[in-house]
Amino acid sequence: MKIGTCSKGSTDMKEKLRSSLGKVTFELTIVTLGVLIALVINEWFQNYQEERRAHEILEKAHYEMKSNLVSLKSALKGYEKSIAYIDKLIEEDQKTANKNYLFSIPQEDLSVSVWRFALLRDELRELPVELLVRIESSYEATKHVKNTMEKMGPSFLTEFINKFTVSEDQTQLLKSLKHELKNALLRTKIAAFKQEIIVKETEYYLKTGQVNIEQSKQGIHFKI
Repeated sequence: MKIGTCSKGSTDMKEKLRSSLGKVTFELTIVTLGVLIALVINEWFQNYQEERRAHEILEKAHYEMKSNLVSLKSALKGYEKSIAYIDKLIEEDQKTANKNYLFSIPQEDLSVSVWRFALLRDELRELPVELLVRIESSYEATKHVKNTMEKMGPSFLTEFINKFTVSEDQTQLLKSLKHELKNALLRTKIAAFKQEIIVKETEYYLKTGQVNIEQSKQGIHFKI
């Protein structure tokens, strides 16, 4: 009787243990699945927020690039006008000693702040690499124009005028200034060319979420 009782009690204990282990395993599985689902949802939400943030920054950069394009085109007209004016003075061979000269060098408002700020904060990781590379290239070209304008600012023009008014070889000074303006004109044309293309490409990406670089397959033409 005792042996039979011990065997039955041992069987009951095993069944209870199996039942307990089954419940624990089930509960652990539910908890694990819950944690995994929560992690997946959290990662998805973080990616969504990063994509949304990158999209918002790209919209601001797009607006900045459009404004820069307007300024670059205005600068082009200014450089061309100044070069034409200098050519006219050179042709006159300085026969108008008492003439009131009107020299001007374009000074446009060019901004790279949105793009630089976004790069510093690393908030554009969700954008396609090819688009980022092309945007960076257009901003670099614009930055070169911006630096040129700063170098050829009011102090540069004032110094030139002071030299010009007392120089015995004004023609040579005019040719030197023309050379500087033509270099600036070339940089501005390249920047405007790149900026116009990337404005179209970012606009297309903002509308479709896809990159289209077909429209950049064209050339830039200018006279030296």
